[in-house]
Parts: sequence; structure tokens; C-alpha cells
Amino acid sequence: MATAGAGAGVVKEKANASGEGRTSFVEGWEFMQTLGEGAYGEVKLAVCKESGDCVAVKIVTVDGGKEGLTHESLRKEVCILKMLRHTNVIKFFGQRTQGSTYYLLLEYADGGELFDRIEPDLGMEPGLAHHFFLQLLNGVEYLHSRGVAHRDIKPENILLDGVDTVKISDFGLSTVFRHMGKERKLSRRCGTPPYIAPEVCVYI
Repeated sequence: MATAGAGAGVVKEKANASGEGRTSFVEGWEFMQTLGEGAYGEVKLAVCKESGDCVAVKIVTVDGGKEGLTHESLRKEVCILKMLRHTNVIKFFGQRTQGSTYYLLLEYADGGELFDRIEPDLGMEPGLAHHFFLQLLNGVEYLHSRGVAHRDIKPENILLDGVDTVKISDFGLSTVFRHMGKERKLSRRCGTPPYIAPEVCVYI
């Protein structure tokens, strides 16, 4: 698996004559295919023109019309990513901004999502599931040791590298529950509804 550092230069944008089909890129890197899309942006594969190394670039534009997405929430995500360095957590290499658009340079996990390894109506071979689950527990234990709650663990946010190493990703809903030895109780209900534990939900 190829990775790259944060020396990616200045973020630029270009548009065609109609102003549509705008392509965003980071100087020195060529943007390739889209790796994933979410409610607030997308993740693209970027290849370093000089070395051929790859990173995944999360591109998010803050839009006042999209509830819950703010500059502050993105800065919080970046601060948390900077705190973390573990085999089972996606690596953060740096960020670039252009106006309201953020470019987060992340480790490229070329094995895709764990979600795609789960067979519909069949699940997964027990030995393989055990292999992934132990790594997931290892990663979550590390996050909690750093005082970080992910709050959106699901197969789509668990990536794999080329040798099936688990990489916990997408810290958009994460928060810090312990700082300077002091813990706070988390009360916000958040996450992806189909994956939320019943005790977290309050039905009215």
C-alpha cells in the first residue's frame, strides 16, 4: 500500500467554460477516481505526480444550508486526527483549505470497505470475522485510551489495506471525552440509525 506525506502544496481549483464539472486538486497531485461519497462531500484517490504515492483526499465544502456541518466541526475532526497514530486507525497526513472547502489528506486503504467483504444474507467466514474483529477492538481500545469516542463505528467506516489490516476511518462524529485526566459524560445521540445500539436511541 502506498502512502504519502503532507507536502502537497497549495490547493487550487479549475472549471470549464460553463462553470460546471469543476475539478478540485492539490498541486503536485493528480486526482483519480472517487473512492466514496457522503452527506457532506466525497473522497478521491490522489496520486503524487513525482513519486507515484497515493493518498485518499476527503473533500468537504462547508455549506450553511447543510445542517450540522460547520468550520468548527471540521477543525475538531482535524484536531482529533492529529492526536492519533495507530496501526488500526487511518493515518492523517495534513490538510489544505480553499475558502469553504477542506481537503484532508489521509492514508489510502486500497482494500476498500469492510462492508464490501460481508456477503448479503451470508455474512462472513468465522475465522475471517474473528481476524477483523480483534483488530477493530484493538483500534477502539486505542481510541478510548486517547480519550476519543468515534461514535459512528460501522462496516462502511472500517477500511482495509492490501493485507487486510483494519483501518478505522471517518472521524466526523468523533469527540473527546477525556482531557487532562478529566472525563465528561457524553449525552448527544448521534451515528447512523441502522447501526446505533438500542440503548442509545430514545423513542418518543
